[in-house]
Amino acid sequence: MILIGALALVAAQTEAPSVAHRTGTGSYPAAFFASARPNTAFDMIARLPGFTFDPGQSVRGFGGAAGNVLIDGERPPTKTDTLDDILKRIPASSVARIEVIRGGAPGIDMQGRTVLANVILVHTARTEMTATGITNVYTDGRALPTGQLEFTRRNGDRSLSGSARYYDEEGGEQGTGLQRITDGSGALLRDAFGRKNDIDKGLELRGGMQTPLLGGTLNLNTSINLTGTDQDELHRFRQPEDGRVSERISDRYRRPSGEIGGDFTTQIGPKTELKIVALQSLRRRTHDSTSDEGGVLTNLSEAYTAGESILRTTVTYEPSPSLSVEGGGEVAYNFLNGQTRLTEEDVPVAVPNANAQVQEKRGEAFVTATWRIGRRVTLEATARAEASAISQQGDISSSESFFFPKPRVLLTWSPSEDFQVRTRFEREVSQLDFADFVAKANLSSGVVSAGNGNLQPERRWVIEAALEKHFWNSADVVLTMRHQALQQVIDQVPVDGFNAPGNIGNGRRDVVQLDLTLPLERFGLRGGLLKGTGTWLHSRVRDPTTGEQRRISLDEPFAGSLTLTDDLPRLNSTWTIELTSGTRQTSYLIDEIDSEIEAANLNVSWEYKPRPGLAILAQLTNVTRHSLERLQQLYGGLRSVVPLAETQQFQVRIPAAVYLRVRRTW
Repeated sequence: MILIGALALVAAQTEAPSVAHRTGTGSYPAAFFASARPNTAFDMIARLPGFTFDPGQSVRGFGGAAGNVLIDGERPPTKTDTLDDILKRIPASSVARIEVIRGGAPGIDMQGRTVLANVILVHTARTEMTATGITNVYTDGRALPTGQLEFTRRNGDRSLSGSARYYDEEGGEQGTGLQRITDGSGALLRDAFGRKNDIDKGLELRGGMQTPLLGGTLNLNTSINLTGTDQDELHRFRQPEDGRVSERISDRYRRPSGEIGGDFTTQIGPKTELKIVALQSLRRRTHDSTSDEGGVLTNLSEAYTAGESILRTTVTYEPSPSLSVEGGGEVAYNFLNGQTRLTEEDVPVAVPNANAQVQEKRGEAFVTATWRIGRRVTLEATARAEASAISQQGDISSSESFFFPKPRVLLTWSPSEDFQVRTRFEREVSQLDFADFVAKANLSSGVVSAGNGNLQPERRWVIEAALEKHFWNSADVVLTMRHQALQQVIDQVPVDGFNAPGNIGNGRRDVVQLDLTLPLERFGLRGGLLKGTGTWLHSRVRDPTTGEQRRISLDEPFAGSLTLTDDLPRLNSTWTIELTSGTRQTSYLIDEIDSEIEAANLNVSWEYKPRPGLAILAQLTNVTRHSLERLQQLYGGLRSVVPLAETQQFQVRIPAAVYLRVRRTW
């Protein structure tokens, strides 16, 4: 900890420019986290008062996929390398401090968020290497390994980094349980033993560099992912005794992908900065599935190749410390070529739009002004406009053009040093998933979905208000309320007798989120910290099948977590208890209602750090051996016409595991 504090003081002369001195932004030096002895920047982010980490969205485009953490005031020029993985590769000893930007700051692109964290790195010369070994030992006797090597060399504005990670781990759906099928009146039709295997394996390679160039700074990143999942689901019948013994469904997923990206930043005047971002990604996905139900063989083969090219340019002008204007544009080209083949007893099953080649050309222009109006009020206003053209060829040929204005206003008021009100008004446009244009199937659930080439992006008018109160020095509570008026909601619609993703009209979504950071010194735990978050969601849309109001598919009514940690400096240790709430996601198909239900989960861990650079973590995961359930209500026809025919329940209990990790940094 003395070493970390010394590095932070030395770095004060060489680190990246801070926004704290210009905006009054809260700043947390390395010493703030010292008692916790964090391993990585991600560990430090997890302890920030009033801050809940969001890795961003995996969507098309660069601007709309941003997470809520910056590194030296900039967003990493990558999309496939997730923000949490990037932060986990930054050693805590490389962090000088973390700033929390609430409500906006001149020169900082908030990307529509009201709160961002900015990780300021130490820029003195240093080389660090980290080796991590992990083993998951499960209660059913399995032991699965993971290993990772990381290297970072930093010297002022120059840096070089690389990492390699191999993992072999449970995918989260493995366990034993039961299958039960009842008819519409509740009478038992089938009782079976159930088992599911779910294993993820992969190799991930990362590389990055930063160097001065032509009076500016060049960042380059590249990644290669060779990942896959193997699943096997078995139902062994106990009742009735009709001659059939079992049924089995096997799935094999492969997802190789690669990306290269970079950005170049330079000053083109004493108050003007130019930034250019370029990204190119390619990915391949294959899914082969086989179902054997009482000797009836069904085979599924899905494959698609997709790519994305992005070029983004921004110019930021700061005429004064309290005002900045940013303008620019982004152009993108996306494509997806997909094919689906479904056979039953070697007889092809026709599915609408089983073959599709989709292309999109999209452009966006924007201007943002951020004005700090005195010490207590900040205003950020953005004018954006997006134009796109989507064309499709294959079983169906179509093309369509769209134009969307997307205004955004953020207003922050701080009536006192410990209280802040943040508001946001914005029009959002969702990013289409081109895989929805191609037919797909899930043999485990028996759901076959047609591709839909008539999809339009969902539009949302968003009104948001957040109230944040600091108390007891470093305690913090945040209440966020959000209302969304939805247009062209994407849900499930009928296409030639099949289910398919489609637009079902207008709707609404209301969200209330509560975040709490509570140090526990007042309650007898000197190093104790309680962090909790809870999100309540209510949505309404008109069901296209029944005409009745219902929740939007996959919206969760509640999600939350509680994390209790206690630092024990005398023992060089930290213990943690983490409780995650259960979830329930329901999909409303034209002829069935499907729910994925996961029970609450509890993890307990102890981390021991006998000396700087060495950390040993022992964790008991899934103490409760929580259940995972697939519940299907089948109607045998349109839900508005025919009554409930049968209910299928498949439930497994996920085994507990001992997670052992040894991390060594040089």
